[in-house]
Amino acid sequence: MKFLAAFLVLLLFSWSCAAAEVEYHTGGPRFDKVWHAFYVEGDHEPELDDPLIAAGRSMTLVICEAIAHPDMKRRRYAIGALGYINDKRALPALEKILKDRTEIYYFRGDALHAICQIDKKLGSQYAEQFANEHDYLKMLAVSIQRREPWLTEPTEE
Repeated sequence: MKFLAAFLVLLLFSWSCAAAEVEYHTGGPRFDKVWHAFYVEGDHEPELDDPLIAAGRSMTLVICEAIAHPDMKRRRYAIGALGYINDKRALPALEKILKDRTEIYYFRGDALHAICQIDKKLGSQYAEQFANEHDYLKMLAVSIQRREPWLTEPTEE
């Protein structure tokens, strides 16, 4: 009986680990190569979001659809890519993540950072609003209020 219980626990644990992150390929076949490059080809952390950024504004709504799923693989990089793409159409999806207190703090912080890159004024308003939350959000809020360039400069176009 102990063996069966241990096996079931192990099976459940391995299933939950496998199901923890999903590779969302939104937008149809047109975007398959970009998603493949994002999920499979990248192996150097600072450049994981490069395929999404390189695809540009055509990816904005597709990325927004994917980041709506909290179990998205490499979600932080996709959220960050939206900031670098610098397309205002991403703001509603980013605001939803930022305002959702059930979201993990670093996703919320990444959303705040991306919002600030896209719209400095809006980012500053949110920085003030969320400055008393998790330490990570607090740190970002202070940096935004100080107008530290690493947080606010959008991509060169």
